[in-house]
Amino acid sequence: MSKRKQEALRDLNPKVGVLYNLPAEPFRGEGIDHVAEAEVEEQAEGVKEALEKLGLQHQLFPLTDDITGLIEALRLHRPDVIINLCEGAFGDSHQEMNVPSLLELLELRYTGSPPLTLGICQDKGLTKDVLNANGIPTPKYQVLTTIQDWNGRIDYPLFVKPLKEDASIGISNRSYVRDYEELSAQVHYINTQYRQPALVEEYVAGRELNVAILGNEEPRVLPVSEILFGFRQEPKIVGYSAKWFRQSEEYEKTKPVCPADLVESVRSKVETIALRAYRLLGCRDYARVDIRLRDDLPYVLEVNPNPDISREAGFVRSLKAAGIPHEEFVAEIVLFALARGRG
Repeated sequence: MSKRKQEALRDLNPKVGVLYNLPAEPFRGEGIDHVAEAEVEEQAEGVKEALEKLGLQHQLFPLTDDITGLIEALRLHRPDVIINLCEGAFGDSHQEMNVPSLLELLELRYTGSPPLTLGICQDKGLTKDVLNANGIPTPKYQVLTTIQDWNGRIDYPLFVKPLKEDASIGISNRSYVRDYEELSAQVHYINTQYRQPALVEEYVAGRELNVAILGNEEPRVLPVSEILFGFRQEPKIVGYSAKWFRQSEEYEKTKPVCPADLVESVRSKVETIALRAYRLLGCRDYARVDIRLRDDLPYVLEVNPNPDISREAGFVRSLKAAGIPHEEFVAEIVLFALARGRG
């Protein structure tokens, strides 16, 4: 962080609130899905440590089902800025966009993306509609509320996942389908177990890249991270086990490396596409764009506003590769929020 920014933060001496959702029984899906939600507590602890290093006043605000109590606590402590780590509320990830909506109604500054961006990006079909309409490559797709909606216009193999979940929830090797029978079974699983439509998309075999972006008026791309797969056969994916269960074979054979080994021309294309997606969807402060690279052409899989910033997360991996300490990143997003004004 530049000396000028350090002085600005010291002069402002803001009171910082850290808002995060406490783990709760998943609202839908599998019982094991709570593991992903528990990661938010690690993020909150990491941010708390960063604020201590920065010497900033801070207060933790866990989000429970007592919304009235949270509002009273926020009014009592009157933080100048909220670091919003909430990935949902009450065990329901679909509530994520409502948290910054509440902060706006309370006229509180907060870090990260606004409600509309969070809502659009959580709906993977809507995100891809926006990307498609603006000429940004994304795998062919169809949203199915039931298998009867299937039009058969995308060739196998296909990839099936919940329309509105994050953190690889609902994704396993069964998500990779090779025929109608497998497709029907997985769509039914998503429709019934996760109580939402299934996103069915063309399976793009290729390199998987995570592109971390930081900033607003002049956002910058951090070193690109790549997932190296140790599987001989498809599917080569980051499923739920690969992301969260360290003792699993999937985790062992899914290794991140940063920076990715990309030739300059390909790296430039990847960064350009990721920045376009970031700006187009209204991402703010920081985000991660997930990309598959096939024949040197980047296909945007998902756009992740307010991504995981715990110690081992992909975004933090890119921060480290860029030589940016965690506390400097935290200071940066606090300054972004303070500069925006209230609400």
